[in-house]
Amino acid sequence: MTFDLTPGALPEPSAHVLARDLAARVSAPRRILVVGYGSGRNLAPLLDAGLAIDLCEGDVTRAAAAAQRYGASSRVRIFTALGSPYATTSIVPDCDGALSTHALLHGNAAGLATSIASIHGRLRDGAPFYTTLGSTRDPRFGRGLRIDAATFAPDTGTEAGVPHVFLSEREVRAMLRDFTIESLDEIDASEHVGAWAHEPEDAATIVHWFLRARRDG
Repeated sequence: MTFDLTPGALPEPSAHVLARDLAARVSAPRRILVVGYGSGRNLAPLLDAGLAIDLCEGDVTRAAAAAQRYGASSRVRIFTALGSPYATTSIVPDCDGALSTHALLHGNAAGLATSIASIHGRLRDGAPFYTTLGSTRDPRFGRGLRIDAATFAPDTGTEAGVPHVFLSEREVRAMLRDFTIESLDEIDASEHVGAWAHEPEDAATIVHWFLRARRDG
């Protein structure tokens, strides 16, 4: 899929609820790891809260869009992850929070586990991690091209051919075993997904896990 991500062409200014919640939780001038740029909608509340951002984006087009929009900001550092999983070149616990509202929905189960481990390695003790993950209650689970037991690429709709990882509650908790899970909610995500990437009829059926966790120890 190709989207117009140039400044001024973004159709969705509203940040994800998890981005707003994390911005309210972490006090400036701390640093947040953001995994996945998307349309860029989630950076504004973090910057408005006075936070610094390490942005990790594996897609070169989106990374370039982020650089065009935020490259002059002294509070935004942009890292290009080489493919999947998302990871910076070194794992140093220097971030006071982490956010990913869409990037960890994609890829495959093994890559997701590696990405979560990388995020854990970037966080200081006690730092929160807010993310969305795919749910096995999503009607796309088990349909389309099977990549592995948890991963399927739909063959219709706006995300045809894009691999999605779907997890049960037990699988989410196992994958986040190195974190303390504060809340885990399985919800209809139609009002929270990126409208820039989904047609309304596709968005209406999406089910996500909303996860709020923290690194302890």
